Amino acid sequence: MNQVQREPEFEGLALHDYLPLAWEPSDLINPADLEHYNQETARALQAVALFEEAPKEISTDALHQGQELLHLEVKVDVLLSLVSRLVNQQHGLPKFHNTVLRADTLEWTGPAVEQARTGDTGIIVLYPNPLLPLPFRLAGCIAGSVERGGNRWRLTRFEHMSPAVQIGLEKLVFRRHRRQVAIARGTDVFSKTGIHRAPKF
Repeated sequence: MNQVQREPEFEGLALHDYLPLAWEPSDLINPADLEHYNQETARALQAVALFEEAPKEISTDALHQGQELLHLEVKVDVLLSLVSRLVNQQHGLPKFHNTVLRADTLEWTGPAVEQARTGDTGIIVLYPNPLLPLPFRLAGCIAGSVERGGNRWRLTRFEHMSPAVQIGLEKLVFRRHRRQVAIARGTDVFSKTGIHRAPKF
């Protein structure tokens, strides 16, 4: 039985959510594929950050105007990418799974959990915000599993991440964790972001 105790590297700042997720087995040996996954995920991280960030105040300062123009150009580029992906996407979102996302690991349970075993390598396809249907494609290895409340959770350690993806995930987890804390304190300022109150494990 592939059951392990929680290891220290799975502790720390985390995003608890109920998100669309799929597992795609892969040997992770093709550098071109891995680079493509990193590029797609870096762009998706950028799009999610732009989508979730509060709008900045308009400034008349020339330097700030230049920064705002660059920010707008990035948004246009991301939107063009989004339109392209939406046109090509024919199968809809995968089924939702309970997830615990960290910058370097993911714990997950749900319909796809029996498709993966300890030691398997593959791609986690995760949609961090169902309101913005852009997937993260994260290469990883199933490091083990743990039972919680009668459900088996897979512990997945990310591999082959580019610096841009790693930094983007760190920022996403920090941003979402801060918002979940606000929700837990009874505020509703982030209630329309697709972030759900996390269950206690």
